[in-house]
Amino acid sequence: MEAAESDLHAEFCRELAILRVLSRDRRAALEQAVRRLREGAAFAEVFASLDVSVTRPLRERHAPPPVAAPGPPVPGTYLCPMSACHRVEQRFAGQGPPECLVHERVLTFVPDA
Repeated sequence: MEAAESDLHAEFCRELAILRVLSRDRRAALEQAVRRLREGAAFAEVFASLDVSVTRPLRERHAPPPVAAPGPPVPGTYLCPMSACHRVEQRFAGQGPPECLVHERVLTFVPDA
């Protein structure tokens, strides 16, 4: 068991009383999950089987950190690939190029001169 999974398992045990209160109409599923853990089922499998509404308080605390903001702007602009409209977009480092969903094409890149 990985350290993060072990920490989550420990917190699940610690917070079980609160999870029972918060689970409301999902209480039966939570109790079945607890029974499966007592019988030796793998924690990751049992935890994944629970409805997110039951495990949300734990998931939010163990969520990966947010992705960093996009980098600096790429020098240049993106224009409509078909010259059908006056759309102009800028892209930031770390992002993919903007797309025209009407024509299903990536916008045309025009570098800064």
